[in-house]
Amino acid sequence: MKRTRYSNEFKCQVVKEAMKRGNQSWVARKYVISVGLVNRWIVEYQEGKLVENKER
Repeated sequence: MKRTRYSNEFKCQVVKEAMKRGNQSWVARKYVISVGLVNRWIVEYQEGKLVENKER
């Protein structure tokens, strides 16, 4: 099974929505991704490692 790569724009969209709602599990279910992944992206966003315009 091939690993899914998410764009930084998508990651930032998910992070912003999770922070706005205050409910990471709801956002994870909406986008069919794990809560752990949402949490990791939030930490990266807060540390400045996740930038919306930068593609990896």
